[in-house]
This record gives sequence, C-alpha cells and structure tokens, in this order.
Amino acid sequence: MNIGALQHEMESLPPEQQDKLSAFLITLRMKRDGMLAEISSRIDDPDPGKWVSWESVKNEQDSGR
Repeated sequence: MNIGALQHEMESLPPEQQDKLSAFLITLRMKRDGMLAEISSRIDDPDPGKWVSWESVKNEQDSGR
C-alpha cells in the first residue's frame, strides 16, 4: 500500500480512531527520535527541583505560537 492510499484510508476513519492512530504514530516517532526515553526519565525523576510547573509549560507553548 502506498502513502496516498494510507492517507485516504486514514481520512475515512472516525475521529476517535484517527486520534488513536495519531497517538500511535507520535509514539513511534518519539521512540525513533529517542524522545520517549528522555520524557520517561524526566517523569520518573524524584527531585522536585527539576520538575516544571504546568503553568510554565502552557506559557512556553503560548509564546511559541
């Protein structure tokens, strides 16, 4: 199956299945790029001094737009 056929099939999926597929593809990319291991290690870090507040994450995202 070529990429065009895959894209056409994905467009015809219901939104919930598109969301699941999107999450799956993002996870694959994060694994490939080594980001998943980094994110996991940050989440598992027990040192509160290294934690980032949700507000600072939201502010960073808003400033990047």
